[in-house]
Amino acid sequence: MENEILQLAALVAAYVGVCKGFGLKDKWTHPAALLVAAIFVLVPNAVQDKITLISIVGLTASGAYQYVKKRVD
Repeated sequence: MENEILQLAALVAAYVGVCKGFGLKDKWTHPAALLVAAIFVLVPNAVQDKITLISIVGLTASGAYQYVKKRVD
């Protein structure tokens, strides 16, 4: 159970980081995190497993770290 929570927390953080990269203002990051977390938690387990797999593959392949790391403009 703990590993699952840590995995979902990392995915939520990655999604919020991507949203920030697209211009999400800081005051909206907490509601966005809650919304993404609610999607993961409230869907049935079979759907959650597929969403988790899709998220891991998609965020890794897209290089989510590019959106999270600090930009120097």
